[in-house]
Order: sequence, then structure tokens, then C-alpha cells
Amino acid sequence: MAEDVSPEILIERREGDVVLLTLNRPHARNTVSFTMWEQFSAALDRLETDTPARGLVLQGAGGYFSSGGDVKTGPARGDGAIRLAARLEMGQRIINRLRALPIPTIAAVEGGAYGIAWSIAMACDMIFAADDAKFGAPFLDYGLVPDGGAAWFLAQRLGRARAAEIMFSGRTLEAREVLDLGLVSRLLPAGGVVDQALDFAARIGGGNPHAVELTKRLLHAGETSDLAATQALELIYCHTCQAGEEVPRAREAFKARAAARKAAKEV
Repeated sequence: MAEDVSPEILIERREGDVVLLTLNRPHARNTVSFTMWEQFSAALDRLETDTPARGLVLQGAGGYFSSGGDVKTGPARGDGAIRLAARLEMGQRIINRLRALPIPTIAAVEGGAYGIAWSIAMACDMIFAADDAKFGAPFLDYGLVPDGGAAWFLAQRLGRARAAEIMFSGRTLEAREVLDLGLVSRLLPAGGVVDQALDFAARIGGGNPHAVELTKRLLHAGETSDLAATQALELIYCHTCQAGEEVPRAREAFKARAAARKAAKEV
């Protein structure tokens, strides 16, 4: 049988200037390999150096997000001191770059997101999940520690006690529980998550891409800065937006709509 040489990451610029990035190993439940990380890095190179897209939607091929790291292949590469963690180190770099992208990012989760795939999803700004999707971090079942930042993401968002229960139990979480915990942005009917995410991303920001980019930068800075530092950035970014053409145009459009509503009431 011929070896499958399909790209493991697909990248496509869709209508509305939204990028759709697909984890493309459906034969292996989109588990992460060295090749996938390398191609993911190349895709991020393009996103970081091109004019910023309106948004990024990340999905898994075949209606399934990803089952995490590929346990059927070894995680080692080279002869370095931590060579057995070489694949993870690549993944950590990708996850950090994904979080820092200056565009809104949405993980569109159908099926399930397990292990480091859940970390990839949590690195996005939003998670849109199918109402039958499942999430889990069963690292201890494989004799491993949580990776990809899973312990950090969960502890930051849930507090230590809830994060610990998920980590130590290794249990699978149903979509409704994950929504109730505040770990996903929306639950949507299965089979339609990607289309909904693409539609949402295409409508972000109206006609002011600079404001979208600067808002993303504020969100990212807010996770590591105090209030005073974030407010200092707000001043700079607000000045930048006010100096452009979009704010006066939006203000005039608002005034025109208000005048039209008033005129309609007076008729």
C-alpha cells in the first residue's frame, strides 16, 4: 500500500478573509506527529507575516478535532538532554505562538479534544463545541504529566481544586459540563460547528481590522499584565484607532442611523 503523503495541516483563506486551518490526520484521529507540528509552524509563519486575517478557525478533519499526541509513534528526536520530550517541546512553541497571534482564533471542536489537543483548543480565544463533543486530559492513564500547558490553562480558568480533580481523575467531560465550567464559548448542533465559527469570524470587527488586532493584543497582554499596564496600552491603542478613518466613519454611520430612527418615529 502506498504511503499516505497528504499534508497533515491544511490552510485555506475563506470568504470574509477568514483562515481555516485543519488538523489533517483523520486516519489517526488527527493525533499530533512531528510532521504535523512542523507544518503547523509553517502555517503560523504565514499568518504571522501576512497582513492579519480577520480571524482563524481551527478544526480537525473528518468531523473530529483530535485525540492528542500520537502514542503509536515515539516522541523522541535527536540526542539532546530532553530528547524524549522533543515532540512536546515543538508543541509548546506552537501553542505559545497560537495564543499570541494578533487575530481572533476559534477552535471548532467536533467529536472530541483530548490531551494536548485540548491544550491547543484552550490556546485559542474561543472554543465553539458541538453539543455532543467530549474533552479530556487522561495523561496519568499513560504514565505522563499534563502537557501543552493543560495544567496551567485549567488552573487559570477553573482554580486549583477543579483543575486538580480533572487532572487526577483523567475523566472525560461532556460538552454541557465544559460549557458550565466556562471552558467553551458556545455549544452548537453537531455537524455545524465549523460553519458557525467561520460565519462568526467573518463578522468580527466590521470595517476596522486594526481595532480587532489591537483588541486581541490587549486580551493577550491582560493575561500577564496588571491593570495599570493594560490601561497604558489602552491609551496607546485608543489613540491609534482614533487617528484612523474608521472611527469617524463609524460615528457618522451611527448618527445617520439614529436620525433615521427618530424620523421614522415622527411619521
